[in-house]
Amino acid sequence: MVTKKYPFADVEPGMKLASPILKENGQVLLAEDTVLTETFIAKLKLMNLKFVNIVERTVDSEEAPAAPATADAFDAVYDDTLQVIENCFSTMRYFKEVPLMQMKELVDTSINLMIDAAGVFGYLQTIRKQDDYTFRHSINVAIISGILGKWIGLSGERLRDLILAALLHDIGKTQIPLEILNKPAKLTQEEMKIMEGHTIEGHKMLLGEPSINKGILCGILQHHEKIDGTGYPLGISGDQIHIFARIIAVADIYDAMTSDRIYHKKQTPFAVIEEIKQETFGKLDPVICMTFLRNIINYFIGKKVILSNGAEAEVVYHGGHLAAYPIVFTQDGKFIDLEGNKSVAIVAMA
Repeated sequence: MVTKKYPFADVEPGMKLASPILKENGQVLLAEDTVLTETFIAKLKLMNLKFVNIVERTVDSEEAPAAPATADAFDAVYDDTLQVIENCFSTMRYFKEVPLMQMKELVDTSINLMIDAAGVFGYLQTIRKQDDYTFRHSINVAIISGILGKWIGLSGERLRDLILAALLHDIGKTQIPLEILNKPAKLTQEEMKIMEGHTIEGHKMLLGEPSINKGILCGILQHHEKIDGTGYPLGISGDQIHIFARIIAVADIYDAMTSDRIYHKKQTPFAVIEEIKQETFGKLDPVICMTFLRNIINYFIGKKVILSNGAEAEVVYHGGHLAAYPIVFTQDGKFIDLEGNKSVAIVAMA
């Protein structure tokens, strides 16, 4: 990367930062690789900066990187992406503007790499932590939505738009007061109403952006709508809900339920699969759910699990019951069909 020190007066929209801009307390205001906009430049003027480091445009002759093939490689890509997302969310909270160039670049590079990783659902299980949930959730929902989009036949620009909508689906939370967003206890009814406003806030942040189409806007606004009309913020139903929002809704539920949160422990993928199956007719799009359920179990064949009787076992076959109750092979050489034997259940991934 070639960098150059520019007098701040010569900085123009479209230039990319080669080093972060920090507040006096050391907090990152704009991260490295942020593409400067007129809004960013106008607010930075208030800091009386003399110089900024800018990335010089060069011809990139490097080959495109391959999808991560190991857990360590996946973790490295994921951690780099997490840092960028965290900086982007911080920028949005302070500037009330979405760093779209950075977010689109993430979709085209690291998110797509992780979507194509052969063991992606297994990898996601191993890195789930309670801290940084909002940032991790945005990455995870983008990855899962991209995979699900491919399963239902989306490709090209339409798939790219879906992944971007999923990555941006919770940006409205940057406008929610931190004391509500990070509250460890159950939200009051009034606080919940403010929290639910994140879909409208996110929609407003991107409304009028020429590069953001209706599908992306609908994915952000409608991802908490339900097929039966009981969702929010509009209470619309059925085909009134854009397909992006219907895909993101499934990815959102899967990730939220398989993640540790301040107020609840994560569930196993198999318990969440059963929950999604129950929601298939009424709350969630049945075609999207069935596609998700039929495909996801393939990622867990060969994975080690802990059973409710304390035994460790390996998932060997998923049978014909939409994946929630697979056949497992225990360490003492027994096959157990969890669909037929409900006295034993999977309680954790090993």
